[in-house]
Amino acid sequence: MSKTTSPKTTNVPLTPESKFSSAERLHSYLLQQHWQDGAVYGPDSGVRFNARIGRFIKGYLSFLPWADNYAYIQSQAYWIFSNWLMHDITGDSQFENLAIQGTDFVNAHQTPNGYWKYPNPEWKHRIATVEGCIGSLALVESYRRTGQQKYLDGAEKFYQYLLSEIGFRKQDHPSMLAVNYFAGTPGDGGGVPNNSTLLLWMLGELFDATGRQEYLEHCQPMINWLEHVQLDSGELPYALGKTAEKDRVHFLCYQYNAFEYLDLAHYYHRTKNQTVLSIIERLASYLSSGFTNRGACRYDCQQATPEVNYYTISLARALSHSQKMAFTNCPEEIQKAYQRALSHQRTDGGFRFFSRYNYRILEDRRSYPRNLSMMLYHLLSQIKADYEPNAIRSSAAASYSVNAV
Repeated sequence: MSKTTSPKTTNVPLTPESKFSSAERLHSYLLQQHWQDGAVYGPDSGVRFNARIGRFIKGYLSFLPWADNYAYIQSQAYWIFSNWLMHDITGDSQFENLAIQGTDFVNAHQTPNGYWKYPNPEWKHRIATVEGCIGSLALVESYRRTGQQKYLDGAEKFYQYLLSEIGFRKQDHPSMLAVNYFAGTPGDGGGVPNNSTLLLWMLGELFDATGRQEYLEHCQPMINWLEHVQLDSGELPYALGKTAEKDRVHFLCYQYNAFEYLDLAHYYHRTKNQTVLSIIERLASYLSSGFTNRGACRYDCQQATPEVNYYTISLARALSHSQKMAFTNCPEEIQKAYQRALSHQRTDGGFRFFSRYNYRILEDRRSYPRNLSMMLYHLLSQIKADYEPNAIRSSAAASYSVNAV
C-alpha cells in the first residue's frame, strides 16, 4: 500500500467539484488496482477468524503473497451501480461500457439454479441471500438501462430460487415473514432484518421494471415483521433467534441500520407503499445519533471505535436522504462526516485505512474493493441527488479516460 499521507480534516465546505474529484479518484483507483477481466477483485475483511484477527496479520505481513483475491457479487454490484452513475454525471460512454462488462460478469457467474457462489472460504458451500439479492439488483439496473432481456431473466431466476430453496421464516403472527439468511436453513422463528430490507429493495426494483404484482406478494408481511421487531429507539436489531436468549440485538448498529434505511427508501421510491414510511422515519431518528464528535460513524451502540470509513459515508448518505424526506435536520453533521471520511483519502484515490483503533491499537490498511465500491456508490448517489449533472461536469470529468477498457 502507498504511504502517501492524507490531508487533514478541515471545516471548509465540500463543493460539488471537490466531492466529484474524490469520487473520480476513487473510481480510478479501483480501476487500476482491482479491476480485471470485467470485474473488481481483491481481498476482503471477511467473516469469523479473518474479520477478528486474520486481516490484521495479513496487513502487517503485507510482503507475503496472501491468496485472497476474491470477486464478491456485492463488489460487482456496487461497481456496476457506480459506473452507471458516473455515466449519468459525465455522459462518458466508457462508464457505460464498464457497467455492461461488470453486468456480463455477474450474469456469466450465476449458476444454472439461479444463485451465486459465496467466494469466502470460511462460508464455503453456503448460498447467501445477500449475494443473490444484490446480484439481482445489478442485473435489473442494467436491464433498465440497456433493455437486454438476459439481465432481467437472471434476476427472475434468482427470485424463483429464493422462493423454492431459501424461503421465509414464519413468525408467531401469520401476517409476518422474514427471509432466511442462507438456503437450506430452518424457517421457523427469528430472522435477520438486513436480509429482509435488501430483499424488499430487490422486489421493489423487479416490480418497477416489469409491472408484475407477484413481486409484491411477500413484501407487506416482511414490512409487518420489521415494524414489529423495530426497537423503541428506532433501531432494527441485528438478528433475532427462535427465543429471546438467542437474540443478537446490537451489532455494528449504525452501519447496518444505515444500509437498512437506504434499502427501504429504495423500496418506497419504487412502490410508494406508505406502510414502510413509519419504519423509515424511526430509523432516521435513530441514525441521527450515530456520529462521534469528530464526524465518524460510531462503531455500535456501546462504543465509538473502531473507526471504519465506509460506515461513515453510508451513514452520511442515509441521513442526507432522510433530510430530503424531512425526517431529520442535521446538515452540519452530514457535512462533517463527509469531510471526515474524505480527509483520509490518499492522492492516488485509495484510503489510508479501512479501519483503525481495532483493539485500541491495530489498524487495517488493506484495500478492500467491496467496501470501496460501496463508498464510491454512496458518494456518487449523494452527488447526483444534490446537484444537476451539468453543474459538476468538470473539465477533469470531460477528459476522463478509462485506459483499461
